[in-house]
Amino acid sequence: MIIKAINVGRPQLISNQYGQTFKSGIRKKSVQSVLLHKQGFDNDGVADLKNHGGEDRAVCFYPFEHYSWWDATFGKQLTIPAFGENATVTNMLESEVCVGDIYKMGDVLVQITQGRIPCSTIDRFNQANGMFNEVIRTGKTGFFAKVLEGGVVEAGTMLELQSRPHPDITIAEIHRLFFHARNEYSNITNVLLIPELAEAMKEKFQKLLPKEYS
Repeated sequence: MIIKAINVGRPQLISNQYGQTFKSGIRKKSVQSVLLHKQGFDNDGVADLKNHGGEDRAVCFYPFEHYSWWDATFGKQLTIPAFGENATVTNMLESEVCVGDIYKMGDVLVQITQGRIPCSTIDRFNQANGMFNEVIRTGKTGFFAKVLEGGVVEAGTMLELQSRPHPDITIAEIHRLFFHARNEYSNITNVLLIPELAEAMKEKFQKLLPKEYS
């Protein structure tokens, strides 16, 4: 597991292929090193504070291995970070990373809190209609983490798994329950018991439950 790229950027106006503009933090540039603290990276930010950012979602990771699939599927070469991720990483697929995992990155410690909930900004930024739907269908979402111990993060740094308290609750499973298995109320109830799950994600799951499970 290696950090292939570290990416930061503040919210800015972005134009799509139709001449429309929108404000987003999805456009980032790769840097060699940057300071990470509880709220996220220096020189980084989000435009939609309601649905993005906060301590539970301070770092956004995206698996590097997905890029070749997206390139082949949409017939265009995407440039890192096409998904607005802070860290493009290797060997950390959604099916392998679990909620609550603690990873060491040099002197920094982060804990995985939830999978990413996609939005249509992905389509607009990459000028590729249908990417948003494919993210939901495939679960190639990436994931968020909170910062337990901050510090400087460098591209090329290895990630070392320190702890895995919930080996059965992968990011892929969280995605499956939220998007494709919303009637599995017992499984959703069990997920809600995980203390490391981001509060915003718990609220989304809670809304899926009928009264008898609430």
